[in-house]
Parts: sequence; structure tokens; C-alpha cells
Amino acid sequence: MEDSTAQTERYFAPQFMCIYDVLESENDRDRRRFWVRPIFSAEMRFLQGASDNLISEMELVDNEKYVNYFRMTPKLFNQLLSLCEAGLTKQTVVRDPIPAKTRLQVVLLYLASGDSMTSISYAFRIRHNTVTKIIAEGCNEIWRCLKDSAFLTVNTNNWKSLANSFQEKWNFPNCIGAIDGKNVVLQAPVNSGSTFYNYKGTHSLVLLACSDAHYRFTLVDIGAEGRRSDGGIFRTSNIGQRFEEGSLQLPLPRSIGGNDGPILPFVLLGDEAFALTKYMMRPYPRSSALNRTKKIFNYRLSRGGRVIQSAFGIMAAKWRIYRRPIIASVPTAIKIVQATCCLHNYIISHEAVLPATQRFYSTVTTEERSAGCYALLDIDNTGSVS
Repeated sequence: MEDSTAQTERYFAPQFMCIYDVLESENDRDRRRFWVRPIFSAEMRFLQGASDNLISEMELVDNEKYVNYFRMTPKLFNQLLSLCEAGLTKQTVVRDPIPAKTRLQVVLLYLASGDSMTSISYAFRIRHNTVTKIIAEGCNEIWRCLKDSAFLTVNTNNWKSLANSFQEKWNFPNCIGAIDGKNVVLQAPVNSGSTFYNYKGTHSLVLLACSDAHYRFTLVDIGAEGRRSDGGIFRTSNIGQRFEEGSLQLPLPRSIGGNDGPILPFVLLGDEAFALTKYMMRPYPRSSALNRTKKIFNYRLSRGGRVIQSAFGIMAAKWRIYRRPIIASVPTAIKIVQATCCLHNYIISHEAVLPATQRFYSTVTTEERSAGCYALLDIDNTGSVS
């Protein structure tokens, strides 16, 4: 005779498994009871979403707040939309896709506000995972549409134009740009170890950029690990290698003081992190033994070189995604940086024709108004320097 306990287990086990399967299938149905949550439906998006309500209202009655919301005027937004609309438009399969206009609004608000993707999801009544895809695809599309027109076209005439602007605005001759790197702080990437860990104690990737005299980026290298130095990144980057090869069509050296003045090459302005080369000018090493001439040279170089720092500052102030660690994968973070660099140049270039008082994105500083390019002309009368 079999043990009664064994008979009981054999008798109840099949019934128990059946009950468990029923409960599990009911739980699965509960988890999948929504194809789309009601608050994210197309109807609620139209009735309560920011795109068809708040944004439309600001566009009609309050352009100032619209600019604060998207960092550009409605006219400039529509121009950008016309460039990106084809790449942002999706085909209709089962449901009507989210319009390209709404997709671009999601991307711009994310970059301009620095809010989380979850907050953007609730504001626009779009699912979180859809918002994530929209931001990645939208940033990539902005980069694809603007990169050819927003950045410098490399040729001799354009380099000369940049140098003339630096001479006029910052009183530094034969300067074709200021170069520096910016650490873009990230949430620590998965399994990255110390690869992106920088000297500031954060995880970051590096935006290495050159700026013209008007705070626009001319050349950019994006994606280097935060642990690397600016000089090392430049040396191994495509930009640095092309400068080294001489393939960027730099103008021939020219005189800086009339026919009798010294003939000097065209150079970038960098800080101590960069090596001194025939195309890179850096300050004299910091020392109490510097004479007056060297101190004046360092001052003039730093005055021209700070343009790139100002460009980074303008971009970070306007696109507040840089005010906190970017919570995204490294490829998506690179797309975000690419998009903001393009938008930074795009807006400044379109506002350049406006008076300073009508510019929403960047304005002339008080120092520039009062001093202009003549701030250093009376440097000999500023006091004795040992």
C-alpha cells in the first residue's frame, strides 16, 4: 500500500497546477488590458496634450513665452520643421502616427527644459518608450538636416572671413577660431568602469569644438571619453589629423601690420592643454618671471580664446539638458549633443540679421557694447607691470 501522503500529493498536484495556470493567465490579461493607456490615447492627446493646447495658445497670444519654451520664434520653428518634416513623418499602418510637428516639439522641449522623458511623456500624452524613440530619432534628424549648413564650409575664403572677424571684434590677427573641450555629464554608462570618469569626479563625454568670433561652432568632435585630455582628443581626432596633414585649405601666412609687418600663419587659440604648433597658439606658461610683453600677449590670447567658453555657456544656458546628467545611452547622448550644437548655430545665424534688442537667443553683452574691439588699445596706460 502506498503512503497516504504520496497519494494526496499526486491527487492534488494536477489541480493545483491548473489553478496556478488560470491565475497566471488572468494576471497576464490584467497586465495587458491596455493596447494604449487611456491617458495616452489619440483623443486625450488632442484634448489635453501640450501640442494642441498650451503650445497653440502661446503661439497665438504669447510669443515671448513660446520662445522661452522652445528657444526659438514660431517662424523659426516652422522653418526648422519644413527641413525635418520628411524625416520625422511616419507611415500610417494600424493607427495614425504622431505628427512630425509634435515630434519636433517633443525634442525641442526635452533639450530646452532639461526635464525627464517621463515628464515630457505626461505633458504630451505620449507613452514613455515612444518619447524615448522620438527624442533619439529627432536629434539624429536635426543633425542630418542642419550639419551641412550650420557649420563651417572648409575653404580658404571662409578661413579668411573668420580671421577678419576675430581681428575686428577681438583684436587678434590671423586667428581662425578658439578651441576647447566641454565635459557633457552623463549618468554612468552600463559596464563602463572608469572609461568616462573625468577629473571632476563625474562621468562624461567630451565636446571638442572650435568657435568663431560670434560664438558659433565651426568644427566639432563629439563622443570622446571624459577621462581623456583636450589635447589628446584633438591630436587623435579627425580635426587634429586634418590640421596636421594640411588638408583644411588654410590660407597662406600673411602680414599682420601692413607691408612691413611680420608675416604670421593662421592659427587656432587654445589653452595650456594644447601643444604649440604651426597652427595652434597657446599662452606662455604661467610664471612670475614673465615680462610685460608676454603678459600682454597672454591677456590678448585669453581674451580671444574665451569666445569658445562663452559659446559653451550660451548653449548650456539655453539648452538646459546640460544642467543635469543626461540619462541616456552613450549613442543617444552623442545625438543630443550633435542636435544642440546644430540648433545653437542655426538660431544664432538666423538672428544675426536682427538688432541686438530683438535677439531671443544671444545678445551683445554690456562689455562688448562699451568696449567693442578697442578695449586693449590703451593697455600701455593701465599702470606699471613688472
